[in-house]
Amino acid sequence: MYRLRDWLHREALTLILGVLLAIALINLAVAPHGLRDLLVLRHHRSRLEAEREQRAAQQRELQATIGRLQSDDAYIQRIIRKELGYARGNELIYRFASDGSVPNSANGP
Repeated sequence: MYRLRDWLHREALTLILGVLLAIALINLAVAPHGLRDLLVLRHHRSRLEAEREQRAAQQRELQATIGRLQSDDAYIQRIIRKELGYARGNELIYRFASDGSVPNSANGP
C-alpha cells in the first residue's frame, strides 16, 4: 500500500496530464466541431471546387457561343436550321426515324 501511495505521489502530475490529454483527444474526435467534421468539410470543399471548375468551363463555352452568335452569320444559320428545322427555298429536308423502325405505310395491309 505504501508503494502504491508513493508511486501515485510521484506520478500524479503525469496521470492528470494523461487523463486530460485523453479527454481532449476524445473530444477532438467526436465533438460537433471535431476531426470528423473537419474531414467531412474538406470532402465537401473538394466537391464544391470541382463543381466550380465545371461551371467555369461551361461559362467559357457559353461566352464563346455568345461571341459567335453576335458575330458569325453562318453559325446563326446553322443553329436555325438545326434547332428550328428551317430550310432555304431551294433545299429539301429528309427526316428519318431515329429508332430504326419502319413507318406503318411500308408494312402493308
